[in-house]
Amino acid sequence: MPGKRYDPYNSGAGSYYDPYDTGRRVNSGRPDRNRRKNRNGALSAGYVLVLTAVCVVTLLLCVHYLQLRSQVIHQNETIAAMENALNQLKAENDAYADKAQASLDMEAVKDKALNELGLHYASESQIRYYNADDESYVRQYENVP
Repeated sequence: MPGKRYDPYNSGAGSYYDPYDTGRRVNSGRPDRNRRKNRNGALSAGYVLVLTAVCVVTLLLCVHYLQLRSQVIHQNETIAAMENALNQLKAENDAYADKAQASLDMEAVKDKALNELGLHYASESQIRYYNADDESYVRQYENVP
C-alpha cells in the first residue's frame, strides 16, 4: 500500500489515512473488533439488567415526586379554604361584638350597681399605690389589708 500509513490516533483496526488524499479514512477491508462484537450480540445481559434497574428506579422516583406534588397542592388548597373560613368567622365575631357593645348601656349598669346592688366608689383611704421596681408585674404574697 504505497502512500498510505497507519493512523495511531484512529481506534479502528486496519484504519489508514491517505496523505495524498483529503485525509479520508480508508478501511483495509478487515472488520473492526468492535463491529464484530456488536454483530454477535448487541448488548450483554448485565448491561441490560443494570439499565432496566436504573429505568425502574427513575420511574419510581418520578411517581413519588408526583405524589408529593399532589399532596402539597391539596394541602395548599385546604389551607386557603381554612383561611377563608377563619376570615369569615372573624368578620361574624366582630359584627357580634359590635352589636353587643352597642346594646350595652353603661349608664344603666352604673345606676343599677349604685342604687340596687349597694355598690359605691372606693374612697381615697381604700386605695393603695405600689411602686414596682421592674415594670413587668407585681407579686402578691399575702392579702392586702
